[in-house]
Amino acid sequence: MTDRPNILVIMTDQQRATASHLYGNTFCQTPSMERLAADGVLFENAITPHPLCVPARISFWTSQFPHSHGGRRNQTLMPANATHAWQLWKEAGYATGLIGKNHCFQREEDLALFDVWNAFTHGGRNEGPQTRGMDWFRPEEGRRKVAAEHRQLAHQNPRFSYGTSELPLEDHSTGLIAGQTTRFIEKHQDQPFALWVSFPDPHEPWLCPAEYASLFPPTAIDLPPWRDDEFDDERVPERNRALYQMLGVRRDPPEDLYGVMASYFGMVRFIDDALGRTGVAGADDCGLLFGPRRLHGRTRYAVQGRSLLRQPDASAADRLLARTGRHWSARPEHGQSN
Repeated sequence: MTDRPNILVIMTDQQRATASHLYGNTFCQTPSMERLAADGVLFENAITPHPLCVPARISFWTSQFPHSHGGRRNQTLMPANATHAWQLWKEAGYATGLIGKNHCFQREEDLALFDVWNAFTHGGRNEGPQTRGMDWFRPEEGRRKVAAEHRQLAHQNPRFSYGTSELPLEDHSTGLIAGQTTRFIEKHQDQPFALWVSFPDPHEPWLCPAEYASLFPPTAIDLPPWRDDEFDDERVPERNRALYQMLGVRRDPPEDLYGVMASYFGMVRFIDDALGRTGVAGADDCGLLFGPRRLHGRTRYAVQGRSLLRQPDASAADRLLARTGRHWSARPEHGQSN
């Protein structure tokens, strides 16, 4: 135990705010997220600065909007001249680590700031340099089997694919990240650490462990309001009506809609259980920020999310900010609290 707070930043990818019981979902229980929120600050109006993954992540770590840092697409990663949180935490003497999805940093100078680098992205594919600082607690063969199942998913239509898996939970990205996070915390319990726990899910392709997808049969899922003639209204922008026709949304059979939703919400519930297993939902020495990144579709509906901040010791956090020169705020740059 140290006299400085540990910093734990948890991200999910494409998790809708309303996918959690925390924000009114009536059928997807997320008790771990709710425990974190009960002990912290819940941001009701957290608006992402960009609906794409990389620009939003750059904004998160630099506290700058895309028009300031210059990243507006997923192919433009962290700029060379940027000042970001990991530089400051490293200067402050923190042990640093990434477990999960990166999709933000690529320069050697930035990658070297992470003492532990356990990075992989959707479908179990490696991302960035080789693993360093801490070996995976599971054999790579298991992750390869999950990746193979991702590649073999059949597309129900050109817009999405989904399926279920009987492979061990620990070999799926969520289970692997949770187990690795527990081991990182145990390894660094005697020194202050800053850890980025970055879940690639519930991003597509939606491959969900069967036991979690089974929690959401059609009878348990509330479909969003829908009208068959919703895009026939001439008040809807013409480009939206054309896109609607091109995608053939009307042709989706109900069983596919229920199937993809069962996989999606099952992945959300899997993440919530994983948070509970790591113990972070009950930790008392971590400053923690939890923020889903993006919704599916990359439209105006993809900009509003929810975030929560847990700061157990304000005085300790103030000491950290003082040490880093207060160049970086612990608050989400896009969040507002009611």
